[in-house]
Amino acid sequence: MSDDRPSNEERAKGGELGDFDTLLEVEDFPVTADELIATYGDYEVQSVDGTKSLGEVLRSVDDETFGSADEVRSQALEELNRE
Repeated sequence: MSDDRPSNEERAKGGELGDFDTLLEVEDFPVTADELIATYGDYEVQSVDGTKSLGEVLRSVDDETFGSADEVRSQALEELNRE
């Protein structure tokens, strides 16, 4: 059985993370979820239920530290899929 779902990178590029995806490329890592929320918490991302703020998406992992943009993308998209 194959998984035909797009990869996190494809989904991020597809607009689910919106402008935040581009901002991740210039972010200094490591960075905590709290720091991301403080800086980008008002940015809107697309979930299955509509638009949510990045702060809402990352609130459940606020003690997490991310080492790369890919780690942030993966976590954010995982949280969006839980909605």
